[in-house]
Amino acid sequence: MLGIFNFSTMIVVLLLVICTSTYIRQMKPDFINSHRHGFRGFFRRSAVIGDRLSPLVSGLCFIMAAYVMLIR
Repeated sequence: MLGIFNFSTMIVVLLLVICTSTYIRQMKPDFINSHRHGFRGFFRRSAVIGDRLSPLVSGLCFIMAAYVMLIR
């Protein structure tokens, strides 16, 4: 089965995009700026989610890591 059709894999990929976008925005703020629209705007929105909800995102990363290690 493809990874995109598996719900848990889709959640892991989404969390990785959020964490990576947040990290890149902190290291190089002009790379992900607020003037992007469309596909590149998705990474800006992901970085904003990672900044504002960082405790929730880190908790979800921990839970998904435990889920992947224990279940699979």
